[in-house]
Amino acid sequence: MLFSHRSVRASAGDADRLLHFNRQLIDQALALVAAHDLPGAPAYAQRTGPHLRHVIEHYEALVLRGADSLVDYDRRPRDRALERDVGLARARLNALKQQLAGWSDAVLEQPLRVHGQGGPAGEFDFATASSIGRELVFLASHATHHYALLQLYCEQHGIATDPNFGRAPATVAHALGDRAASAPADPTQELECLTYQPAA
Repeated sequence: MLFSHRSVRASAGDADRLLHFNRQLIDQALALVAAHDLPGAPAYAQRTGPHLRHVIEHYEALVLRGADSLVDYDRRPRDRALERDVGLARARLNALKQQLAGWSDAVLEQPLRVHGQGGPAGEFDFATASSIGRELVFLASHATHHYALLQLYCEQHGIATDPNFGRAPATVAHALGDRAASAPADPTQELECLTYQPAA
């Protein structure tokens, strides 16, 4: 079956939702940074700093690359100051959020090439075609993975996080669906489903 270019393009609504989701993930990182400013919080550099530095630098590789159509996540600065300084982390996260706020669906459709290193020991380089939107999907998944690694640490140290912090969206949606399926049936809702509703 052939698909037109129009049929596979992300809609403006899809782009807005993807951008909003990535800003929400940055907000979760900002909340975690703020939690380390509270009295009695563990040292930021102990565990959280290295994970968030890694997440921030991946976002910066895409968002702050300028007019270049090339992104390379592997050649990042690995800024150790970013692992230790909550103020620096906060400033860099806010800068990323501000940049994403100015993006549109047209930006997300722009093609680019991703360079990186492959092999068990990074023994070869590769390049592959992608788009800004597709890379935002990767960055969201990547950030969520690192948040998942931090979740147990946060629990152990009494750091409050969002209930879905570090959980994949599909996992959350599946759990909500299971919960809804196991809930007692509401006869009024069943009747509503059988009632004709004209299209809006």
